[in-house]
Amino acid sequence: MKKQTQSILLSGFLLAAAGTTAMADGDSQGKVMALKDVVVTATRTPHTLKDVPVETVVVTRQDIERSNAQNVMDVLKTVPGIQSAVHDDVFGSYTWRAKLQGLSLNDGYGLILVDGQRVMGCGQSGGMGEYGIGLNQIPVELIERIEVVKGPGSALYGSDAIAGVINIITRKIPDTPTGQAGGSYGWYKVKEKVKNGVIQKPSDDGESRNMSQAYLSFGDRPLDRLGYLINYSYESADDIREDPIESDRHSLIAKMDLAASDDLDLFIKGEVSDYEKTDNRDEKSYRLLAGLDWRPSDNHILTVKGFTYTWDFVHGYPGYSYGYKHGDIDFDQAEIQYTWYAGQRNTIVAGGEVQQQGIDYLIENDDNSVINVQEDVTTYSFYGQDEIRFMDDLTLVAGLRYDDHSTFDGRINPKLSLMYRFTEDTTFRGSIGQAFKSPTIRQLYYNAPYRHGNYYVQSNPNLDAETAIGYSAGLEQWLFGQTLMMNLGLFRNEVDHMVIREDTGLLYNDLPLQTYQNVEEAITQGIELLGRFNFSDFSLTCSYTYTDSENKESGKDLTYVPRHSFSLVPAYEWKQYGLGISGTLTYTGKQYKDTDNTSQIDANTVVDAKIYKDLGGKARLSFEADNIFDSDKGDEGNFRAGRMLLAKLDIFF
Repeated sequence: MKKQTQSILLSGFLLAAAGTTAMADGDSQGKVMALKDVVVTATRTPHTLKDVPVETVVVTRQDIERSNAQNVMDVLKTVPGIQSAVHDDVFGSYTWRAKLQGLSLNDGYGLILVDGQRVMGCGQSGGMGEYGIGLNQIPVELIERIEVVKGPGSALYGSDAIAGVINIITRKIPDTPTGQAGGSYGWYKVKEKVKNGVIQKPSDDGESRNMSQAYLSFGDRPLDRLGYLINYSYESADDIREDPIESDRHSLIAKMDLAASDDLDLFIKGEVSDYEKTDNRDEKSYRLLAGLDWRPSDNHILTVKGFTYTWDFVHGYPGYSYGYKHGDIDFDQAEIQYTWYAGQRNTIVAGGEVQQQGIDYLIENDDNSVINVQEDVTTYSFYGQDEIRFMDDLTLVAGLRYDDHSTFDGRINPKLSLMYRFTEDTTFRGSIGQAFKSPTIRQLYYNAPYRHGNYYVQSNPNLDAETAIGYSAGLEQWLFGQTLMMNLGLFRNEVDHMVIREDTGLLYNDLPLQTYQNVEEAITQGIELLGRFNFSDFSLTCSYTYTDSENKESGKDLTYVPRHSFSLVPAYEWKQYGLGISGTLTYTGKQYKDTDNTSQIDANTVVDAKIYKDLGGKARLSFEADNIFDSDKGDEGNFRAGRMLLAKLDIFF
């Protein structure tokens, strides 16, 4: 296995070197990405990517189209600092192991946004358990770009933004009548698992399982001031467990904007989603966002938004060992933000939010005990930020937020960021900030132990909120006429009172009983490297992350945090023939599965490839191969998806 990994890595480097050499003599046409692309997440104000003062990585629509990704989780696996390559690129599979700078996204250490609004949900989006927060909130075909902001974000976004913010931004409304439709169909086999020396084969061993996707999208601006976009998506797959279990999701999203006057813009977006996993899960979610932007003058903008989300779910069935859970979770938010461009070098942002999460559901354990979870969590927030540009080289951003949490009272979180431009092509960015996170629903609010497989877990209402201090520094360098970008980043997160699950040494219904406790401190720190090269029709993206993590109380590594991860993504397009190829190589180092660091997932390498052909500018036909070398991703103790072949057709009208 080691020799195979080395061979694959060497092949990837040779491919990259050959492609780079071949393009070095061409005329300079391409850029790494459009440097004037506007990002909004880092400061809540628009900046070009090159001028944003807080470290931001953008996954563009072109990046997504060149990848083999069938879900958001797989789109993000090549972003430095995000560890998600151990997952399978199959709809309905969990994302609960995904990490941002060594901290779990599923447990709320990184904030997930869709079009700037925080999201909930778990099963249909890949999260684990009714408390989980999954990445796969939006079908890939609807995504315009993803903005990943590194480092503590609580000064602007409040709880759950300890390691950073991931903002999934949907496609914009087109200016002319534009339609798109497409579908894909794939085949994959589930690999056998080996646990305690015993080989267990899937029930359909040797047979292929299937996954499919289809979508239809249309948008127009029938009036100069009015536009709309409607998108329907369907996703399906047979899961990766011992038995094939079909998962399906139907999703309908509609958005509309109206320029009511030269100074007033109105916007609204709605989403309905219906997810079902055969005999196991049934989830329905409803999202509605409405708001306005009012510009009383060129230097003043007032934004008002309202957002509501309802998630109804049924998990399991009576007698199911993981519990029969049914009910709903609601999330409502109202927000106002005022932006003042106080001169060419100073931008001031001030705002307030009211958030309310309602929890109302039942858990019926297989011993006939019933847990009634009913709680309302309300947070009132006020934030301010001052961005000052000194001369043309130095920008300082100071932010402060106050959150009044109904369970944990008031919290103040400051942040200071700076950007210094040594030259037009050399930029330094640094940040230091404080963040906090409230414990999850499971950790706090269950009034009786709930069964989870072969053990029970008891909530702890006496948990403290987690607090953190984060540091980041990054140096960005552009070379060769801005066709090559290289970025070196350093980060460190110090988390106090981290919540972990530990064994009590007691039995409950003759099974071990676990509970949640705060630990003294946990740290994650590391190095991130990113390189992007784009020259004419060739592009190459490389990333490397080194992550050191430690539970300071036990001295052990945190679970599911590999020390080393690497990715290589070359792509080439013959525009005159409408033909393109791309590949993705990801290497993930070993990681521990338990807090004692006695069980591990081995280092592994996964290679994907894609070839596509444009058909007269009206359609595109793609053939994709995921996990070409049939890797078990170092996790032979679980069923994993092997090699996957997929065909896809997109039609434009």
